[in-house]
Amino acid sequence: MKILAVIVTYNRRDDLQCCISSLRKQMFRDFDILVVNNGSTDGTKEYLDKEQGLIIIHQENLGGAGGFYTGEKYAYDNGYEWVWLMDDDGIADSKQLETLMKYASEKEYPVLNALVLNKERPEELSFIAPVKHIEELKGQQLTTSFVHPFNGTLFHRSVMEKVGLIKKEMFIWGDEMEYMERLRVNGYQPVTVVGAIHFHPKEKGKKMRVFPFWGKYEVMDKPAKFSKYYYRNIGYMHRAYGRHWFTGTPFLCQNLVAQLIRGKFGEAAKVLKYYLKGRRNDFTN
Repeated sequence: MKILAVIVTYNRRDDLQCCISSLRKQMFRDFDILVVNNGSTDGTKEYLDKEQGLIIIHQENLGGAGGFYTGEKYAYDNGYEWVWLMDDDGIADSKQLETLMKYASEKEYPVLNALVLNKERPEELSFIAPVKHIEELKGQQLTTSFVHPFNGTLFHRSVMEKVGLIKKEMFIWGDEMEYMERLRVNGYQPVTVVGAIHFHPKEKGKKMRVFPFWGKYEVMDKPAKFSKYYYRNIGYMHRAYGRHWFTGTPFLCQNLVAQLIRGKFGEAAKVLKYYLKGRRNDFTN
């Protein structure tokens, strides 16, 4: 059985070293490690080129989506049966892969995710989930109520054969959500393995009230330098997976109002332009 761990990295050499170290400490040891370096300029390339026992691909910065696409494609082209995906700032518990592999099954559980805990406060989840405390998961081995890809995500090559590879054009912010949606519409039910622990920094997304003095409606406040990817990717997913023609109207209206009410007319124009580009499946800049 061939298993490939894929780490995507960009300018986080110290985090990357910790992530690689955690993989080398796995109780389950029969797997290879591929690092996809997205054009890092912080000494990551030099560090990787001196390391032994790694498969390394250096490429221009194609974002997380482009990095995971490269990793998936390498795994598929080289006959790996399972691929295990993660960001460079994650740390795998030493029993994570061993625990995942206890459930790994092409027919029954072809898509498995680790339970993602906050690196700084491991008693809490790193991302928003329907459970408030991890104590609520005690006694459970698997849960389908939430999955947080790509943080210790393991899936079988048959998944790639059926649904294709990650949409690399998405660059950042949404590629993992799109892939999960694509899995679901193709009949897959991703599950989280509660005993397989992956540590990751707390979710960094910052919310902003649509109306500054009324907290009922909120939108994500993304850095202006990269916000176009977010608007575009959400537009694409609303068009591709929405059930009704008006899917996305609340998102579009709330984001437009939030920017206009703050006088950010350029950002409001960006919301409209890139959201509509996404709905047209137009990923040109």
